Amino acid sequence: MFSLIVAHDEDFAIGNKGLIPWHFKEDFKQFRDKTIGKRILMGKITFDGLPKPLPERHTIVACFPGEEGEDSEDVTYITDLFGFLEENKDTDEEIMVCGGAGIYRTALPYCKKLYISLIEGKHEADAYFPYYDVSDYDILSITPYEGFKVIEYQRKDAE
Repeated sequence: MFSLIVAHDEDFAIGNKGLIPWHFKEDFKQFRDKTIGKRILMGKITFDGLPKPLPERHTIVACFPGEEGEDSEDVTYITDLFGFLEENKDTDEEIMVCGGAGIYRTALPYCKKLYISLIEGKHEADAYFPYYDVSDYDILSITPYEGFKVIEYQRKDAE
């Protein structure tokens, strides 16, 4: 199954000039805790923004043909995102969708769970998370932190 993890503000902003517009240590910690030991899916721009592959996770990097890098023990490149989503939509394994904006937009309909860090306020941004209707989801938990809260949603039509 696909789950999605993201931090967005009240305007759905997720990034500005390739950077996250806020810094909350607790948000990075909960991201790590929820993704450790799992396969994570992200776009090439998001992946290239990391100093190195995230440890203790296998990263699947979605990119256009000709942009792929060399596969390794920790990283696999794919050029058919829709094919990957369709092929893995019914797996029992939780695959975490980690961005960026285009990957979120494409994968959101496949995601049965959302882990949303809702950041207080509105920030300058040039990248946004796609709109989602919270009435399509059940809230499983809300965990408050200083400056944000983590809301775990499950899609109502999820089996």
